[in-house]
Amino acid sequence: MTVHGGPGILDTMTIKPFLAVAIAPFLLLVAPAWAQKQAKPAPSPSPEAALVAVARHLSDAYALYLYESLTAQVLSNEGLLERPNSPLAPKAKDSLWALQIISNSILAEGEDGQYLNAKEVPVFFEDIVHRYMNASHYWPDLEITKETRREHLAAWYALYLMLLVANATQDEIARKLRNGAFNLDPGMLETEGPSLVDRLKKDGTLTAETYALVKIQRRGPAGQESLTFPSYMDRWKAKIDRAYDVP
Repeated sequence: MTVHGGPGILDTMTIKPFLAVAIAPFLLLVAPAWAQKQAKPAPSPSPEAALVAVARHLSDAYALYLYESLTAQVLSNEGLLERPNSPLAPKAKDSLWALQIISNSILAEGEDGQYLNAKEVPVFFEDIVHRYMNASHYWPDLEITKETRREHLAAWYALYLMLLVANATQDEIARKLRNGAFNLDPGMLETEGPSLVDRLKKDGTLTAETYALVKIQRRGPAGQESLTFPSYMDRWKAKIDRAYDVP
């Protein structure tokens, strides 16, 4: 598998072979009619603008880190499915379905098989933000039923992965990529510097108010931190969990 992207880190790397996720027939970006009818206005301030600013910067190493994080989530959910009679199995099964959609949206077919198309990563995640966090069609406030829970889960998972990447420091990104699916020259990886959201706040792209909408709070020692996501993500997840009867 190869990586296609812009100039820089992506031009001088190869990827270790790994199993790509199969193509899913469902398109996450097509909102059904029921969703359009139920949709409610977003709260004020809306997280849409802040999330779009983050999505537009998911290039190069951020795209690679996101794919590594996605792969880790696949393995975690596969492990849950191996537990007999687990009450978490229905959600884990649909989580794999959601991750499959995200994977297929940033992979493409080339002469040597599938490759990570880094150029598509910002495009895909910006589309997700506009579709599901739009100020006039705000999904986190929708009612979630057994019939609709899977798409809510897919949309939530996409934003969850994006925020994980955007809050990772350069050192965290470098460490994960050195030990991941991609063969990288260590000298190509920047090991010092703030997270993407911190950088966007520093350069003025994010205000103090919009920064709070994409910032993950960390507590505890390194490697054992507890992560607190923005409140709209936690509330959305709680509703999804209730729809899956997660204990």
